Amino acid sequence: MLHSAPLLATITIGGFNGVAAALGLIGLFQVSQFIYYGKNDPSDG
Repeated sequence: MLHSAPLLATITIGGFNGVAAALGLIGLFQVSQFIYYGKNDPSDG
């Protein structure tokens, strides 16, 4: 599980970090998918 503190620290110390931003967006996307499929179980039938 990714924690937001290291990402925020990276952005604050090194300016804008594209890699950190991309990983953050991927993490947010996966969390949103997890929540969506948790509420709408496709195997529920």
